[in-house]
Amino acid sequence: MMSEREQIQQEIFDNVNMYEEVSFELTPQEEIDMNDRPSPIYNYKDPNHKPPFKNGEDYTEIEASQNGEVNAVAFGKCGYHLKKITEKHGIAYLYHNRETDRIEIWGESYKFDSVILDILKRFENAETFLKNKYI
Repeated sequence: MMSEREQIQQEIFDNVNMYEEVSFELTPQEEIDMNDRPSPIYNYKDPNHKPPFKNGEDYTEIEASQNGEVNAVAFGKCGYHLKKITEKHGIAYLYHNRETDRIEIWGESYKFDSVILDILKRFENAETFLKNKYI
């Protein structure tokens, strides 16, 4: 049984997934990179599944929200929604580094755009939820 907060977070996550899938056109280099090797399959439950990775995963990062409450709603309890995004896109790892207030992303670079889009939708939905909550 989920708590009221977890139900709200799940509703926000479900709304993010209702958006149409946005297709991105790969650059010629991304297509070459994508075909270099098969996509790795990650064991997310393995306690040793932490960066740095041995498969040569690419890395990028984006800024998290300046508002801690927005981050809490967007990411969920114990990073629940970040874990869902990680598994949905089959990337290696997503992590909110609170010291730098950035979201670190490891995986295949051609997946980064769709991962970042999902994260930004989570922020947008969290901000909308909190705005409506305090009206």
